[in-house]
Amino acid sequence: MLFTLETKQVKAHPTRATGSTLVAKDAEDLTIVYNKYKSNRPRSKSQLCFNLVFCHGTGFNKSVWNYLIKVLYQISQSGDAPWHLDTVIAMDAIGHGDSSLANEGKLGGVYMWDDGAKDVNDIIKHEIATTGDMENNFETRTVIIGHSMGGFIALYAAFLEPALFDAVVAIEPVIYRTNETEARFNKSFKKLIGLMMDAFDTEQDARDYFEKYSFTKRFQPDVLQDYIADEIYKTKNEEGNNVYKTKCSKVSQVRTYLSSFLSIPKGMLALPSIRVPVFHVVGGDANWNARESVEWIRSAIRPDMLAGATNIEKGQHLVNSEQPDEVIKIINDALVKRDQDFKSTLSTIPEIGLKGDRKTLRDQQYNSLLNLDLDNVYGFDTKKHSPFDTSVKKANSKL
Repeated sequence: MLFTLETKQVKAHPTRATGSTLVAKDAEDLTIVYNKYKSNRPRSKSQLCFNLVFCHGTGFNKSVWNYLIKVLYQISQSGDAPWHLDTVIAMDAIGHGDSSLANEGKLGGVYMWDDGAKDVNDIIKHEIATTGDMENNFETRTVIIGHSMGGFIALYAAFLEPALFDAVVAIEPVIYRTNETEARFNKSFKKLIGLMMDAFDTEQDARDYFEKYSFTKRFQPDVLQDYIADEIYKTKNEEGNNVYKTKCSKVSQVRTYLSSFLSIPKGMLALPSIRVPVFHVVGGDANWNARESVEWIRSAIRPDMLAGATNIEKGQHLVNSEQPDEVIKIINDALVKRDQDFKSTLSTIPEIGLKGDRKTLRDQQYNSLLNLDLDNVYGFDTKKHSPFDTSVKKANSKL
């Protein structure tokens, strides 16, 4: 095996949006379940080590990434990659996968996506504190990758705590809305609700739903089977008969979709303030996000932070599961670029350039600070970028 795999759990972030739980006190006792992959091979001394964090979209689970993770480990250990893949985390968001089962009977009608970003950051900090894995330092870098809602979560996690991350790969992120796009979504969503199913009489009925009728039928076969294996579970109904259900219930899907209306405005405001490199990936033929969202997102991100902008030919919104090999290539290219870029900037970091000499570092940094030479104060970002109208306008009022 290229790696070990362990399913773990940690407490979700305890401070959550109003309505997140049926009983307010339960917000302090929610659980997040995640898969942790760990390389079985050491890196060479010349290689920069990468950790990856994967965040899924609405209705999916942590195992939708399993195929991509396996291939990325193969690339890492083939000898052809300049980077080394160490630790990988793939989480089940609240109301999804095993996190849904762990919190059964507690969740309310709201799931703020920015709370999901806080959950991701808490997982990373838990791993750092308990195992020493997932560090983002001079030798090991952490890249967060997300699709759809997970793309929002990845971007917002980096906005909240940039020190935890080296870069973001956002695949078809849902992080743009207007009154018009919301109206269009509401019109089509009623039909989508009617097509959702979460309970079946037999396991074959459940498999047939995903393999033949749901939009998952276009998934690459390995991705689909990994997803189904982690999503369907056997239980009993109220009459005591065996039934097969999806871990992400119909209610959970509706909760997550509709909560986007509350969450997306926060993400739109956060984009210009993200201070880690962002790779923005969309399907060339995708239409879940509004067409104008692509240009808006890429212009909202600060130009020096937009590390890549890729349109996958013929790709749809679920491109990460339908064309995973193309997405793997993009992730690999992003890691190669980050490997090169980070190594090239190491000497510009005062701690590295001055070999950790505290007195020299203090004198250099404090003198620059006192002389208001902020360009030479490490970490003081003086570049400005705001795509929003910040002018003050007088509101018409009747006296």
